[in-house]
Amino acid sequence: MRNRVVSCILAFVFVFLLLPAPLSRADDFDVGSLRERYAILVDASDPTTALYGIEKNADEQCATGSTIKILTCMLAIESGRLDEEATVSDNAVNFNKKYNSLMGLEAGQKWTIRDLLYGLMLPSGNDAAIAIAEQLAGSTKAFANQMNEKAKELGMTHSHFVTVHGKDNKDHYSTARDMALLTAWALQNDTFRQIVSTTTYTCSDTSGQNTITLQNTNRLLIDAASDGTYTPISCLYPDAIGVKTGDTNAAGKCFIAAASRGGVTLIAVLLGGTLDDQEYLDKSANMNAKTKDPYNAQRFEDAIALFDYGYKQMSQFLTVQDLIDMGMPVSFPCEVQNAAKNDPQNGMLTVSPRLDYSQQLQLMQPFMEKITENITNLADTKIGTLVAPINAGDVVGTVEYKVGDSVLFTSNLYADRDVKEGILNSEPSEPVVNAQEQPQVSVGAPLMGTASTLTGEPVKQSSFKRTLLIVLVVLFVIVLIAFVAFMIVVRIRRERRRKARAAARRRKRIQQERIARQRAAEQGRRS
Repeated sequence: MRNRVVSCILAFVFVFLLLPAPLSRADDFDVGSLRERYAILVDASDPTTALYGIEKNADEQCATGSTIKILTCMLAIESGRLDEEATVSDNAVNFNKKYNSLMGLEAGQKWTIRDLLYGLMLPSGNDAAIAIAEQLAGSTKAFANQMNEKAKELGMTHSHFVTVHGKDNKDHYSTARDMALLTAWALQNDTFRQIVSTTTYTCSDTSGQNTITLQNTNRLLIDAASDGTYTPISCLYPDAIGVKTGDTNAAGKCFIAAASRGGVTLIAVLLGGTLDDQEYLDKSANMNAKTKDPYNAQRFEDAIALFDYGYKQMSQFLTVQDLIDMGMPVSFPCEVQNAAKNDPQNGMLTVSPRLDYSQQLQLMQPFMEKITENITNLADTKIGTLVAPINAGDVVGTVEYKVGDSVLFTSNLYADRDVKEGILNSEPSEPVVNAQEQPQVSVGAPLMGTASTLTGEPVKQSSFKRTLLIVLVVLFVIVLIAFVAFMIVVRIRRERRRKARAAARRRKRIQQERIARQRAAEQGRRS
């Protein structure tokens, strides 16, 4: 029995070693390359689950820096008091300008809550945060209590807040995962999305005497301004929609970013940047702007790397031919007026586009699902009344292949044969299409610049089904080999046990015969 168990274990190990190790799609992404101590990438539709397993210390409590202003902003929006005036108190402007990001308020000024929210989120004004909290809750402490109530309601179970602006406090903390949950909730609000996606905003206090122009600190949306001595690193990202930066001694350089492409919104939370960079910590106080800029750009570069990876994994590569194989129409019947009576097809003409069948499209999964559902209805043709004579190859119209408002590609439509002229019985109700006047359109236009498409590197294998079949065949062969090996091991062990039992019986028989001979000899001596 023991030998049989050992054999089974050995066979199982053999099979396990033969089978390919299960791969996480994050195996291609080196989480260790992120220079922030705490990080997570999520799909906004599932904000507590790391997308493709990309997370780093995501449940460890840490300082948030100004990223917590996301919650301050949302509580103000939910109050419904955006057009209410707030009077700026002395407390709201009691900040050291050298060590604080400020909107630029002065005590006694009156600003609408709406304008204060832009000052809160774009330049990350701590003064705006205090003014908002005091106006809406009476004090920053009361407002912080509201923040904790909302955090509990949202399920931010590892968070606690005591400041409305995120300045360092040992009792003020959250986690990367909790902040992803908060951001996903906030992005559902149109007003919030409008504010955090704004690059510059000019506003005035209610007296109209004090005007401030605000600039977003999110370098995915707008390049940092040059001081004239150098040009900051550009981190612009075309799909970026927000959200918030942060930077304190305890929090390090932080960034919560969001991007939207093809109907999919991704959120990258990056907290604790430069906290583990001793060289930066030792020299940052004496760094000039040019020397410090690469460190400031790190969080934006890491967010871009996360988004690029996530969207690439969520997209599918297809060729135009693949779409045709799926059922996309490429020929359209039309009737030609005044065709000759002896026309072989009774005046019916087939028109077709000229497409680049090998052209590759990289499509986001939600958009791909819409294409699959509407594959036979992708073509939007524009063909006027056709009048003979028509020659094969004449342009007789146009076609757009589109899903909703997103155009995949366009082409002229060409006649597939000659149609001779007959007797014109009546005037056409619409203008006759003339090949000379037909506007030329893009044939096989690349998928760039639409919300539902993206560009990327071409793949070597465009057929997913063929790849899947090859993988299944390989797995089947591996399992078959493993099974045969297992049976061989079992057979060998069984044969060894059989031989061992036979040898034992033989030894026992020999011993019994020896004992019998000894007894017979003793009886002979006695007689």
